[in-house]
Parts: sequence; structure tokens; C-alpha cells
Amino acid sequence: MMDKKLQNILDALDSRVDPVLLLKAVEQNSATIVITDSAGIITYVNAKFSEMTGYTKSEALGQNPRILKGDDGLTDYKEMWDTLLAGQRWRGDFHNKRKNGEFFWERAAISPILDQDGKITHFLAIKEDITERKKIEDALERSVAESVQMATTMEFLNAELKATQSQMLQREKMASIGQLAAGVAHEINNPIGFVASNLRSLDKYIKKLTGYLELSESKLKEQAPDLWQELKPERKKLKIDFLLEDCDDLVAESLDGAERVRKIVQNLKTFSRVDQAEEQLADLNECLESTIAIVWNEIKDKAQLEKNFAELPDFHCNPQELTQVFTNILINAVQAIEKDGLIKVRSWLEDDSIMISIQDNGSGIAEEHREKIFEPFFTTKPVGEGIGLGMSICYEIVKKHGGEILIASELGRGTTFTIRLPLESKGERDETTDQGDDDSGCNGHADNGRQRGVFFPEI
Repeated sequence: MMDKKLQNILDALDSRVDPVLLLKAVEQNSATIVITDSAGIITYVNAKFSEMTGYTKSEALGQNPRILKGDDGLTDYKEMWDTLLAGQRWRGDFHNKRKNGEFFWERAAISPILDQDGKITHFLAIKEDITERKKIEDALERSVAESVQMATTMEFLNAELKATQSQMLQREKMASIGQLAAGVAHEINNPIGFVASNLRSLDKYIKKLTGYLELSESKLKEQAPDLWQELKPERKKLKIDFLLEDCDDLVAESLDGAERVRKIVQNLKTFSRVDQAEEQLADLNECLESTIAIVWNEIKDKAQLEKNFAELPDFHCNPQELTQVFTNILINAVQAIEKDGLIKVRSWLEDDSIMISIQDNGSGIAEEHREKIFEPFFTTKPVGEGIGLGMSICYEIVKKHGGEILIASELGRGTTFTIRLPLESKGERDETTDQGDDDSGCNGHADNGRQRGVFFPEI
């Protein structure tokens, strides 16, 4: 609109219209028109200028337009003068000040006026008041900003609500799984106990029978050598020596298998104990050992495992929740490895804190994903293979214990998760911990009778 008005005036000048008519057009124009000399001294203002600024024509003539300058830094005057002195037209907004001190906005188009030699002799400014428009634009911007802020807040609250709901569902689901696991462990524990006991008895019986058979053969060789020679081919045919030797191996292997089942059941009971008190003293090295035993089948086919555990003081915590943290990180480490990998699990004391690190040489985490790794519902896994709550829950669990999780990762080189858990004073732990004889969690002591379910990793 401003450019069009300016062009109309310039066109009028070029067409050599009646000067009186031209003066009337300029004087009565609805836009503010100001002409200055090359030094910026006002040589002409129209009636709209006086109406807009409060300065009369006599007050304005001979003055510099800076009498209107607001000095609030909202206009780039350097850029304006660089443009004008280069002989080019400048367009922009002024935040000016009226004679009465009131601020107002103007949109201006300023052009240099050149003589026949191309030298700048004057400047022509055509301006219109955009104060009301600016108010509307500012109000609209504020409204948009408030709407965006409200939408962002609502989105955040909605995500938090979804995360809380999902975590509650996850906990309820895992509590049910924990009860089921504890029941299965109990049901397996009884018959495996019978099997192990009977195998040990069978081992004793076989040894006695072997001893008796060897004694009988020895006597037979001495007192009835002919009969011994007659029985010898049959003994060889029946592979008696092999049978006796293999019986020992079979019983030993069966006892070893029964012992492995017993350990698995014990780890499962530790991992999923539903009568576990939430807060207790626990040996975190035992928790790590129990976790490794539970996820060993995931690890053994893809990676070697190195353990380096320092002696740690008992830690006042919820061991089942921390076990969930260790499990999630270990499972993620395994999934990051294609084959022939290496996983290092380490614990140590540092500055009154228990430090635990789990390191893998897998695919690593992209830089753009590291800041999002603990966000609810963030996952890099294909649809259907994970809902992105595993690491989010881990973060909340460690945070609840007053700790933090640190990530160091490089694409193609692997990832290290380091967990820092600050130690409480012994007095604080003693005040909150029941020193009863109930064994619970990772060799810890229960402090109340509240029930807690198992937490398996969200994969």
C-alpha cells in the first residue's frame, strides 16, 4: 500500500502535472509525507504529519526527524542509512514518539531524490500509522504463543498421564507375573529336591553294587578260574565295565543338572519374591549375580561376560526395582550385539557412592537419540517390539533412589551405562530397616510387610 502511494506521487511528478494540484495532493494525502535535505534536515511536512506527531509545521521545519526517535532500539537506523546512501529505497517500521511523549508505530517507505548528475539532494518519506495494527498483531502473537504454550503443556501432561498409566499397568502386570513365577518356582523346587535326593542315594547304591561286583569277580578268579573264563565273554558282550563307568557319569551329570535347576529356581525366587518388602538392606553384587543368572540364556549365545565386583556395603533400597534396572540394561546390551560380543559388568565405591557400570561393544546409540533415551515411549525398535518404557522406568527407579544414570556411547563402538547410587549413613539405614531374620530380596532384610511384584524388562 505504501509503495503504491509513493509510486503514484512519483508518477505525478514525472507527468509534469499542475504544481498547485500536486501540492494539494501531497498536503491533503492520508499518509504522512516528509521531505528532508541530504543532511536530514526537514524541509517539508504535510498536514498529516502534524496530526500524527503533534508537532506543527513551523516546529518541524529545520529539525532533524530524530525529534521523533523513540531510542528503544526497535529500528535498525544503520541499515536504513546504508541503504539510502547507496541510492536505494528503504522500507521498514519506526517506533516513534509524539510530542506528548506517546509512542506510536509507523510504516515507512523512504527514497533518495537525485539530481541530474545522480547526486542525492533530498529524501522523501511516506509513512502511515500502524499502531492499531501492531496492537492487533501483538495481541495475536501473544494469543498464538499462549495457545502453543497451552498445547505444549497439555501434550506434556498427556504424555505424563500416559506414561503413569502405562507404568501402573506394567507394574500390575509384572506383579501378576511375579506371583506366577514364585508359584512356579515353588512347584519346581519340591520335585527337584526329590530328584536330587534320589540321585544322591542312587549314586551311593551304584558304588556299593560296583564294590560288591568287583569283590565277587576277584573271588571267582581265585576259586573258580574255569567258571570265570566261561563268564568272561558274556561280561565283555554286556559291556559291564562301560556300564559301571557310565553309571557314574550319568549320575554325576544328572546331579549337576539338578543343581543347576535348583540355582535357577533360587534365582527366580529371589528375582520374583512377592513377599519382598519395598525397602531393605541389600548386597547389590548379589543382585547383579542374580540378574546375570536370570538373563544368562540371552547373553551366552552372543557375548562373553566379564565381571569385576568390588566389595560393597549393604545398600538401603528396593532390590527388585534395581534388579529391573540391571535387567533392562543387560538385555539392551545383548540386543545391541550381533555376535562375538563382550559385556563388562563392574561395581566399585567412589565418593560415598556405589557405582555400577554395564558396558558392551555393540552398535552404540546415535547422538540424536541419547537425549531421548529416557523419555517415555521413545524407542528405536520396530513397531510391536517395544513401547519405549523400559529405560524410562529405569531412570525413574534410579532417580527415586537418589541416583543418576550416565551414558557414554559411540556408534559402532558400543555403550556404557554407569549408575551412581549415593550411600546413606548407617544410622539412617538402621532407623528405617527392620533387622529381622527374614531373608528377602538379594540377601537383604525386610523392613515391612508390604507386598511387591517382580519387575521384568520391557523389551
